[in-house]
Amino acid sequence: KEQSYDYILVLDFEATCDSPVNVVPQEIIEFPVLKICAKTFNIESIFHAYVRPITNPTLSKFCSQLTGITQEMVDNSPVFEDVYESFQRWLQKEELLDKNIKFAFATCGDWDLKYIFPMQCKGFKLPVPDYMKKWINVKVSFAELTTVYPRNMMTMIKYCQLEHEGRLHSGVDDCKNIARVMKNLAERGLVYLCNAGIH
Repeated sequence: KEQSYDYILVLDFEATCDSPVNVVPQEIIEFPVLKICAKTFNIESIFHAYVRPITNPTLSKFCSQLTGITQEMVDNSPVFEDVYESFQRWLQKEELLDKNIKFAFATCGDWDLKYIFPMQCKGFKLPVPDYMKKWINVKVSFAELTTVYPRNMMTMIKYCQLEHEGRLHSGVDDCKNIARVMKNLAERGLVYLCNAGIH
């Protein structure tokens, strides 16, 4: 079936975290986005940046072990505001903001675009762009097709009989695995539409 969009932008942030008690506020430390052709589901371009947190600049041992992101990687990275601006430039360079191009963001769950991204924008007094106020929650799309609401990405990978590739909780690897799930579901007849958003 033909998809509703020209491109799908798969996004999966990683953020500061700790266990058993989480970091407050959490801050984005990895900002990966894949530009996927909605006809072939091939990756056409990748935006990827690490981000230096400023409220809690020191990563917990738990966070580094979970994400594979080291203190050195974030210390040598720009702050969120600069990455936000680089990302807008990338969208323009990829001609995604042209009026005749239809695209939508896709995430595994709502946390990325409903909570952490708006919170970071607010902290830096940056607007949330309109095109990031609605998105495809792939878990919801998956449930529409299969009638099973998946716990996480691994549930979807197993259902699709795919092998997990790369490192779990590496943002860019998670994006690639989400894209593989999306391709598999599209081959089963799923047409993606935005199914989540903020007002």
